[in-house]
Amino acid sequence: MIKLSKLALISAVVLGGLYSTTVSASANTINGKADVEFLPADPTKPVDPTDPEDPDPKPVKPVDPEDPTPPVYPGGALRLNHIPTFQFGKNNIVSGDGNFNAYFETVIDEETNAKTKKASYVEVADETGSSKGWTVTVNSDGVFKSAKGNINAGITLTNASVRGILGMENKPEVAPTTQETIQIGYESLGNAEVMKADAGKGYNKWQVRWGHSDTAIKGDGDENRNPAVSLFVPKGQQVMADAKYTAKVVWTLQQGV
Repeated sequence: MIKLSKLALISAVVLGGLYSTTVSASANTINGKADVEFLPADPTKPVDPTDPEDPDPKPVKPVDPEDPTPPVYPGGALRLNHIPTFQFGKNNIVSGDGNFNAYFETVIDEETNAKTKKASYVEVADETGSSKGWTVTVNSDGVFKSAKGNINAGITLTNASVRGILGMENKPEVAPTTQETIQIGYESLGNAEVMKADAGKGYNKWQVRWGHSDTAIKGDGDENRNPAVSLFVPKGQQVMADAKYTAKVVWTLQQGV
């Protein structure tokens, strides 16, 4: 009996240790908050274009190897970061209608300083925080002027591709729209719509690109050319040799149009 009593006492102590309860402090929860407010980007913010073809876009500096004075960009919260300069180069004179393709654009990688050839593109940045939308148009009278006389010609842009960058890649629901074919000058006078973002769309950065450097074709002189950007020179005009013809092409970005 004594042994049984001792065993029972030991069991009680062990079980008591296993099932003993602990008392915890009660939780004390208070709801705080964090807030932030945003303003439109600095109206003097400079342009900051990015590569139009790289899947992981990097900052680039587009350059015109034949013109040391690039276009003047106003910058600001709603801005054109880049417009193309269409260079159709040197071409052999032909009787009848002439069709000539543009060179690819030269861009400089801001990180490596390497020069590469890319398709022509327009880039818009909307950092206004207004959700008013915007429209880009282009206009030209199609008159190409030279010291030896003028000719009329028209530019056609095809194979358009719109993409968002820097976090906008997978947001088609807020993407701006474009046209598959855009004609500038000659028989297409007046403003041509290049890209349009309705209210609530087109915020942050968007590009429209015509063609791709992978689709290059050879032109006169064996240079690589962009088949998506072409110049049509109608027949019946006197085209002078050794004359550089230049036309004005005007790009306009307007908010809420």
